[in-house]
Amino acid sequence: MLEITTSSGKRCKKAFTLIELLVVIAIIAILAALLLPALSKAKMKAFQTTCLSNQKQLGIAWVMYNNDNQGRLINFNPNTSATTKTGAAWRYATPVPPPHYPAGASDQEKAMLKLQAGYQQGGLYQYAPNVDIIHCPADKRFNNPIATFAYGSFSGVGPLNGEQPQILKDSGIQHPSARYLWVEENDPRGENQGSWLLKQGTPPGFSDAKFDDGVAAWHNKSGTFSFADGHVEAHRWLDEATIAYALSSNPGSAGNGPSFSKSPRDLFWVASGYATRDNP
Repeated sequence: MLEITTSSGKRCKKAFTLIELLVVIAIIAILAALLLPALSKAKMKAFQTTCLSNQKQLGIAWVMYNNDNQGRLINFNPNTSATTKTGAAWRYATPVPPPHYPAGASDQEKAMLKLQAGYQQGGLYQYAPNVDIIHCPADKRFNNPIATFAYGSFSGVGPLNGEQPQILKDSGIQHPSARYLWVEENDPRGENQGSWLLKQGTPPGFSDAKFDDGVAAWHNKSGTFSFADGHVEAHRWLDEATIAYALSSNPGSAGNGPSFSKSPRDLFWVASGYATRDNP
């Protein structure tokens, strides 16, 4: 800081010099550069914690529903009618009656309210009465235009009383701690209206497996899963082809996932945990 002497001999302090001001600005910039990555990581960690909590609530609700229904699994196909013989769906893609849309609501807000209403009418809501548990706050599709907008972040696996039903009762799952229920999904086309499907291949090696529906990697190259025994995991993807597919925003990439030759480690893990009659 510059100091000057007046004509009366008194000393007084003046404003910062330009050099001093630039030094202060540089110090602030350095501190910001050091702090911002840490703050960003903390934010993403909080998102992952919320996502895992949501998956946990869904998993516990799944177990409670089975216990109250003689072991019969909740229907994982949201396109199922409420009168179907395969039981109530965990959520309905088309709620009946539809929700009330407030005046001036955007298309994105209407889509979100529709999905929430579909969950409220589903079979799990009585066990987990929180419409927000179907959404991960890190899901970037929530910020998309309506053409590729999505609020629901989790899809139930198809063979567990879903679009490709093979196992209809919890007794058919022989390894519950190793078989996942919901997959955190990135469908670049927007909302997934069905179940999560995988070209599993042949156990035990699954060398002919291939991704059909996508996985998500919103949490530092990781995705979340809930399992039939009630526990949840954040699984980190290891193969670059998997990560690219999981982060894709190209609607044309949907259904064209990598094969085992490009994602051997990730597809082995995913195929091993995919519950089917051949892999119970």
